[in-house]
Amino acid sequence: MRKFVKLVILLLCLGQGLAFAQNVRVTGKVTGTDNQGLPGVNVQISGTTLGTATDAAGNFTLNAAGNASLVFSNIGYVSQTVEVNGRSVINVQLVEDLKTLNEVVVVGYGTQRKTDVTGALTAISTKEFAQQPITRLDQVLQGRAAGVQVTQANGAPGGDARIRVRGANSVLGDNNPLYVVDGFVGADFNFVNPSDIETIQVLKDAASTSIYGSRGANGVVIITTKRGSKGIKVMYEGQASISNVIKRYDVLPAGEFAEIVNARATATGSNQPFTAAQIAGFKQNGGTDWQDLVYRRGSGQQHQVTVSGGSDKTTFLISGNYVGQNGIVENSDFKRYILRTNLTTQISNSLSLRLNLSGTKTHNHNTNGGGALIQALAWAPTTPAYDTDGQPTFTDPIGSVYRNPLDYLYDQSVDADRAALNVVGGVNYKLPIKGLTLDVQYAINYLNAQNLSFNGKRLSNNNPSATRYSAEQVTLQNTNNLNYNLTVGNHSINAVAVLETQGFTNRNFTATASGLRFPQLGYDNIGGNSAASVASGYQKSTLLSLLGRVNYAYKDKYLVTAAVRRDGSSKFSKENRYSVFPSVALGWRLSEEKFIKDLNVFSNLKLRGSWGMTGSQAISPYATLSPYNTTFVAFNNTAAVAGVIQGNQGNRNLKWETTKQTDVGLEMEFFNGRIRIEADYFHKNTTDLLLNVALPNYAGGGTQTRNVGEIENKGFEFSLGATPFDHSGFRWETNLNLSTLRNKVISLGGLPRLGTGTGVGAGMSTTNEFMLMPGEPLGSYWGLNYLGTFKASEADLAARFGRVPGDPHYQDLNGDNTITTDDFQIIGRAFPKLTGGWNNTFSYKGLTLNVFFNGVFGVDKLNYTRAAALSGAGDARQFILAEIRDYYRPGNETSDVPAFTKTYQPFTQSSRFMENGSFVRLKNVSLSYNVPTAFLKNKGTIRVFVSATNLLTITKYKGPDPESSNVGSNLDTAMGIDYGSYPNSKNYTLGLNLGF
Repeated sequence: MRKFVKLVILLLCLGQGLAFAQNVRVTGKVTGTDNQGLPGVNVQISGTTLGTATDAAGNFTLNAAGNASLVFSNIGYVSQTVEVNGRSVINVQLVEDLKTLNEVVVVGYGTQRKTDVTGALTAISTKEFAQQPITRLDQVLQGRAAGVQVTQANGAPGGDARIRVRGANSVLGDNNPLYVVDGFVGADFNFVNPSDIETIQVLKDAASTSIYGSRGANGVVIITTKRGSKGIKVMYEGQASISNVIKRYDVLPAGEFAEIVNARATATGSNQPFTAAQIAGFKQNGGTDWQDLVYRRGSGQQHQVTVSGGSDKTTFLISGNYVGQNGIVENSDFKRYILRTNLTTQISNSLSLRLNLSGTKTHNHNTNGGGALIQALAWAPTTPAYDTDGQPTFTDPIGSVYRNPLDYLYDQSVDADRAALNVVGGVNYKLPIKGLTLDVQYAINYLNAQNLSFNGKRLSNNNPSATRYSAEQVTLQNTNNLNYNLTVGNHSINAVAVLETQGFTNRNFTATASGLRFPQLGYDNIGGNSAASVASGYQKSTLLSLLGRVNYAYKDKYLVTAAVRRDGSSKFSKENRYSVFPSVALGWRLSEEKFIKDLNVFSNLKLRGSWGMTGSQAISPYATLSPYNTTFVAFNNTAAVAGVIQGNQGNRNLKWETTKQTDVGLEMEFFNGRIRIEADYFHKNTTDLLLNVALPNYAGGGTQTRNVGEIENKGFEFSLGATPFDHSGFRWETNLNLSTLRNKVISLGGLPRLGTGTGVGAGMSTTNEFMLMPGEPLGSYWGLNYLGTFKASEADLAARFGRVPGDPHYQDLNGDNTITTDDFQIIGRAFPKLTGGWNNTFSYKGLTLNVFFNGVFGVDKLNYTRAAALSGAGDARQFILAEIRDYYRPGNETSDVPAFTKTYQPFTQSSRFMENGSFVRLKNVSLSYNVPTAFLKNKGTIRVFVSATNLLTITKYKGPDPESSNVGSNLDTAMGIDYGSYPNSKNYTLGLNLGF
């Protein structure tokens, strides 16, 4: 009997073993800590190359032996090994691996482990903006990277944004950072679709940017776009939004406006324009709200379809994106279309190919703000918007001398069309020498730009005009990259050698015509005209670069990086064509030292420092040459005759602007990466600054570009990232960054000062609105210091200036009792002293709440819009703003709002209209919900969200938006003026994401 029992047990064990040895069809689902399915997770049978990947809902199916082990792995998550044990259903939950998130980052011409990076680099995870209705890259960068200042200067759809990394280095040159997209150097960030982005790295110090030599002085933003993965995935993203102006100016109602006009007329000895009956009628019936006619409720939509997939060797991604936005100003809109295709294929174990292609088309219509917004605060509320014939009222008898605000909306068109094509193709080959890889890439970028404008009969006094500007830009790039990796014992070396060439060609053509015979056709038919002019241009330049970099690590704790780049530019003469840009950086991973490990405090502690040089080609391709210009001269009362004169003198001695930068940084991580702190101090000096210096008439007059100046930028950067809570399905992630900046002009080559202007203020500016001076930052406002009004006790002082109590009182610097340009001084600074951002993401199961703040502090703005509406002089003629209620008069003699007097003389270019532009803004609040995958029978994903942008702004600035400005992103010597600038808006968005 005992033998029989043993035999039965033996047979059962053999049967179970045979069962486990047989293949089992295993199905299951892989989820994250929020219990939502994870797509693209690799499920591999341990010890084999067999496996699969989860679908969009996190589901998988594969055949495996009953006694096999399955390995579940995905980037950013802790891998798990699970025994099959004969089961047919296996569900797995993966947890995020805080150690490996952002472990590998993209640096110039290669990648590095984040722990080995010795330079100042900020990696922005797509998770930080995944919950927000983002349409452009500047919205991604704003407030998310220490040392990166993003100003949405034009709040219009598709409007201009100013992006600066650690300040501004150049006066003549472009201070925008260099954008590198999939290896193409010099991309346009406006043509990048944020939904296509896989990774973003911002390189800030010279150790990181010197590898880009003459193009890295302003920082580098490296973008890698998404690739396909095994299996087919289809994603749809859709958004719909509405928007409103953040704030409007408080203006006088029609009845009170009429009373103020009469009061002023009486005080100055003029006839009162309004009768008592008219005023009573305005008070009863109201008047014209010009702001209400100019602003509207905006709307927008965005749609994207992405199809990706592939096999073990070949992957693809195709995405199409459309953005359509109607602005908050009437008759303004923006459209954008982007199509992207990324293809990669592994020919063999050693050879791979890639091809990225993207095409973009954008259209801006009347997104420049300007006339309509200015005139809405200049036309009197007592003037009707339309005449009896139904047309807009042509003239304002009381207020502005310019045309009706409605004419600026509907009788002109200012359009900008852009069409771009970018193709990047490359081959990567692992050479027979172990660790040695050759990468060869070719790229072509084509841009067609059209600027189109038209002024109709009403705006042009019956002389309709139009202008068409057309430009074609072609950039060719070849990059040959040799990369070598070697690890021997405790020594690790990564070396990069690159030969790169770029060629730039620009052709342009301009045609301007007036007296159009068919104005209804606008700029599309300018052939029929009474007067016309044409112009064309051509530019070509080339850049040849040879560079190398070596990263060395000993025991993964002592780090050295050395790099050098030699650039040659055709813009310079042969004597100064080439320049060398070296850098060196050291890093010490203290957390790998035993005396730090024994503390059991840090999971990572790294001290790093760097020094390096970068440069700038802040000149046009032919600045070293002396051009000849066409002119027209009349002799003896004859018709004008065309002639040729010499233009500004060239300078063959021009050389590169050079920026030297020192950086010291500290990185700390606690609790296995749950808390991350990074701090940096940087100091940049730009020498051989290129400036246009005026020449005396005996030397030919005009200006000549010379290397004569120096600029300094220095500051501190601090960032904190943490996961304060992660328990029971609830997770809170937070990221905070703060940056200080001190920009200062050190030298102007012996010049005491150099005025710069914008032309924005037109007749409102007495002289240049900005001044370059040693000891002061770029963007320093130049004007009169307003001391308030002359008070009753200062009657004698006022009399010396020909004024009376109640008149404006300005500081008389030279004591000559006359206010002139000799009394101008620095009255404000447009560079902020402190910027920051705070991003929070709260998630619980399928719900996610994102709250994002950004702030700018210590910045001044010259509010010319307010000045025009409150000066009662010049083009506006009357006081429109409600602030005028507090004007100086008997019983209100402490007021600093000037009185109505015959001797009243205002200066708008003064500190009276210099305002504090600091602000804290609730940039985004988003709430999203991931619908349980069971709703689609585990075959897809659904995410719905609602979002509010610019919901709350805390500021002392009196205009609609402290961020908007009339000055474009390419100018740092003159910025921050607000004169009818297009404001940012409050946006409310509803979105839907589908995945299959």
